[in-house]
Amino acid sequence: MKGHDSSSDSNVRRLEKHMSLWSRMFNSLAVRRGALRLRKWLKFALLLVPIFALLWLGVSYLLEKAYGLNVEQIHFKSTGNIINKQQALRILELGDSVNMATLNTDTLRRKLETSDAIRSAVVRAELPDTLYIEVDERIPIVYVAWEDGARTGDNTRLFMDPEGMLFTIDEELHRDFLGVPTWYLRPGDVEELKSGAKIDPHKVRPISRLIAASNRYTPEEIPPITEIFRPKDWQMHLILDNGAEVTMEIRNIREQMDRLAMILDHARATHRRVRAVDVIPSLNPTVIFEEQAPEKQ
Repeated sequence: MKGHDSSSDSNVRRLEKHMSLWSRMFNSLAVRRGALRLRKWLKFALLLVPIFALLWLGVSYLLEKAYGLNVEQIHFKSTGNIINKQQALRILELGDSVNMATLNTDTLRRKLETSDAIRSAVVRAELPDTLYIEVDERIPIVYVAWEDGARTGDNTRLFMDPEGMLFTIDEELHRDFLGVPTWYLRPGDVEELKSGAKIDPHKVRPISRLIAASNRYTPEEIPPITEIFRPKDWQMHLILDNGAEVTMEIRNIREQMDRLAMILDHARATHRRVRAVDVIPSLNPTVIFEEQAPEKQ
């Protein structure tokens, strides 16, 4: 038996093309071939129908869920533990009913970052009903004010973070930082004393190191610093909570704080009160006790 000749089929198809529509309709071979082709397309269409149906159902379900569900879960994270979840939501002005479909996370992020207390923020939504909020706050280390404010009448006072950024004081948000010392600025330390201004890092660095070094001690060991002055570029003058005055330089701050702690400890042991001390000399720092002449420690 001879194999099927494909050239014969090709010749038949060419012949059919020259036949009239009426003749082709009654040509049994053409009818069978058309039926086979139609059956093939019907099978293909039947395969696509459930796929499209499933896709449509899935999209419809997601849209229905998105437009029908409100935010049910809010996960909040704060790097500085200054702002809590309720305070962040007040800044965002989010009501009791927030729809996931109409939520604009980029707008919410910008709204958080308009707060002076917040350095940066991340807001993202996760279907079906979860909102994630993360804030990185500015940590106040000192107040800043003009040294000659009493003379000029400019009593502006702002917070400063470790990077030298100035920002407004919020007594509710910053209630744990209201006791930080005040650094009195000289002309030239900053162009304008306003929120958003930034002080030169070279001027800020000694202040940051001073705060870090003082935080290593308890208030009983070294009374809290209340005021900081920079009479010279290389020098700092401190006023402690007990009224004692401390002179130090901007280098080796940690070692100078260690000397101060030892001097104050010795004063307590001998039942004396330090009025002023110069901790710059590593040997024999000058100490002035209450109602006493200067004494070498």
